[in-house]
Amino acid sequence: MKKIKHIGFFILLLGLFTPLKAQDYSISLLPFNTDKYNEFAPVYFRGDIVFCSNRKNTIFITYLDERDDLPLYDLYRVEEGRDEWGKPEIFDKTLKSNFNVGPATFNSTGSEIYFTRNIKINKKIGNSIDRHNNLGIYYSKFSRYRGGWSQPTPFKYNSPDYSVAHPSLSEDGQSLYFVSDMEGGYGGTDIYVCALEGSNWGEPQNLGPQINTEENEFFPFIHSSGRLYFSSDGHEGEGRLDIFYSEKVNGQWHKPIGMDPPINSRYNDFGLIIDAFQKSGLYSSGRSRMSDDIYSFAPLYPMFENINKMQENDFCYVFYEEGAQSLDSTTFEYQWVFSDGTKINGEEVEHCFESEGDYTIKLNVIDEITGDVYFNQATYHLAIEKIEQVYINAPDTVMVGQEVKFDGRQTNLKNFEIARYYWDFGDGRKTGGIEATHIYTAPGSYIVQLGVVSKPDRQGNSEKQGVYKNIVVIGQGKERRRGD
Repeated sequence: MKKIKHIGFFILLLGLFTPLKAQDYSISLLPFNTDKYNEFAPVYFRGDIVFCSNRKNTIFITYLDERDDLPLYDLYRVEEGRDEWGKPEIFDKTLKSNFNVGPATFNSTGSEIYFTRNIKINKKIGNSIDRHNNLGIYYSKFSRYRGGWSQPTPFKYNSPDYSVAHPSLSEDGQSLYFVSDMEGGYGGTDIYVCALEGSNWGEPQNLGPQINTEENEFFPFIHSSGRLYFSSDGHEGEGRLDIFYSEKVNGQWHKPIGMDPPINSRYNDFGLIIDAFQKSGLYSSGRSRMSDDIYSFAPLYPMFENINKMQENDFCYVFYEEGAQSLDSTTFEYQWVFSDGTKINGEEVEHCFESEGDYTIKLNVIDEITGDVYFNQATYHLAIEKIEQVYINAPDTVMVGQEVKFDGRQTNLKNFEIARYYWDFGDGRKTGGIEATHIYTAPGSYIVQLGVVSKPDRQGNSEKQGVYKNIVVIGQGKERRRGD
């Protein structure tokens, strides 16, 4: 079984650089990153950001890690401003040790902190290689009366036999998610959760094989909506560590979905946090030349105004011949012959074509007894075209927890070369691409929008087109639709 030996044991220093390609998100390297040292695992704290770094500081003694000849990790705090960021400072000396400290998580008011550090901290030299000095989670509470943080208290499930790390506290403070390589997992490191029972944490519960793999899962972040973000090198992604998300549907975690590029890349991407609206946030990546850095991200989805409801293509027609004489008192009858091979007898008939195309329709008079054609009454040519519109190929009704596929390939726009597809699923989630997969976690009626943007012309101008479609999501068991 793989062990977590220190905070950054899995983070690789990469010698190659990949240009950042703006796609469905814009990403920006934050200015407080350093060139040589690592910055990662940001977390929101009272309007500021707290993150991990192994940068040198002159306030406290810094011991080197002999394995990479770099300082050990500490928690830093940086003020987030509208136009510029402040200068990072050590978060708090009470929580500091001679070994690794971080990552951390806070309760909703910022008065409680759970953070990771090495269990054995009594040694004077922080670079002593001790294979049994695993990671644990520690708790501290801020007191305005005492003017600082309390001495850290160990999490009851810390152990010298395995590591417990990367805590994430739910907004209501009732659930604590974390990573561990304890026995009984699915392989590597798994994500667990403990529920608060009174004043004590209940037994750790493995999130199961839908989330955890035979490889490693790291850095859980539980959003206020109940969505779980985490990093993994076991789920199929862009390469190395990628960021995924999942939600519970009927008590079960649904299949994790990877974040779109450029957030995920072929390098290590991890430690994501996102705002209450699940639009913008921060995350860590090893895609720079020398170290892991913290990036901000924001969506680039354009606005699609005055879009119309999608129309279904109707290839069904009623055929009749004006002025045709009644043949009821004769042994003759009318027969319509369609170039798709269909023949239908009658003065007035209905016929549905399978697709668009150019068709020939003949109206013959036939002998009822012999079936021979007596004469051709008329011949018509019919050109059938799809409606010129953006098209959403998706079911009208789905179940909660069902993996729904959306496809825009049947979009029919003349003189419009599509450059980008943008999906809005009506539940606050968006993505890009000609096709997409989505899972609804609550019953209701949702308006799904698909917008497309054309390639720019010589003047750099682009056009936009879009449609919407209603999809009904049906719950299971005792669940009821919204509004019922």
